[in-house]
Amino acid sequence: MSTGLITFIAMVAFAANSLLCRFALAQFAIDPGSFTVLRILSGMFTLLFIHVVNRKPESRNIENRELGIKPHSGQEDTLFSSGKESVEAILSGGLALFIYAIGFSYAYVELAAGTGALLLFGAVQLTMIAFHLYQGNSLNRYESSGLLIAILGFVFLMLPSASAPDMKSALMMVLAGISWAVLTLLGKRKVGASPRVSMTQSFLGAAFLTLILTPWMLNIEQISLQGALWALLSGVFASGIGYVIWYLALTNLSVLQASVAQLSVPIIALVAGAILLGELLSITVMVTSVMILGGIALIFWGKKAD
Repeated sequence: MSTGLITFIAMVAFAANSLLCRFALAQFAIDPGSFTVLRILSGMFTLLFIHVVNRKPESRNIENRELGIKPHSGQEDTLFSSGKESVEAILSGGLALFIYAIGFSYAYVELAAGTGALLLFGAVQLTMIAFHLYQGNSLNRYESSGLLIAILGFVFLMLPSASAPDMKSALMMVLAGISWAVLTLLGKRKVGASPRVSMTQSFLGAAFLTLILTPWMLNIEQISLQGALWALLSGVFASGIGYVIWYLALTNLSVLQASVAQLSVPIIALVAGAILLGELLSITVMVTSVMILGGIALIFWGKKAD
């Protein structure tokens, strides 16, 4: 499976998270705290199931060969190793994932799906590009041009609604974006390890924090059957499976490519939001979509042309 296709599937999953969360909260089908609890716990159990199923060596070899990932040792495919690195991976990844998830849910109490996705992945993109430059990396002319086009498209897309979002909700979504960028960078550092194990460890850490805080987060009276369904769909498919797919893509993406690729998520969320939730889709949105996606394509092409 190509890196481009894997990346696209992951971006669709990310956009689905925005749509599912916003729809559930807008319908008052569930409260944000309960949504977060169900999303994280269902995501954790999904990843644990996938981990057990794929523990067989032949399954790992097929998975690695199809995705172009070098085979890794049995220790790298173990959730709990004896070294402190395993504990650090669970705690650091879990904390980043938990902060992202809780900020994400509470922000969508007020934010529209498209606006929330713009704020989220704008924060992600800026954080990751800042880290890319902090590492001392430079851009070739194609990457620079693509980045400029994508950034301009993102800015133009934000301008019409820049003052509209609720400030508190916007800040929570920005915090969620920064936390997601940290989680992404932690995953990028684990290139030699199984991406499935890396994300499972993060969900285990996040689930541990969630269980501790459940008495203050979970409100049974606010959970309807429909709301629970949306939260479980977000946890099982858009989060658990979607994030593993994203980690697989990260093994063949640079930090810059990963950061700019995520700019496509607001576009997907805006279009899907217009179709499914009745959110506004204007000419400006369509034009800037071409700019953003065109810029992303130029960055991918420019990296190969360097």
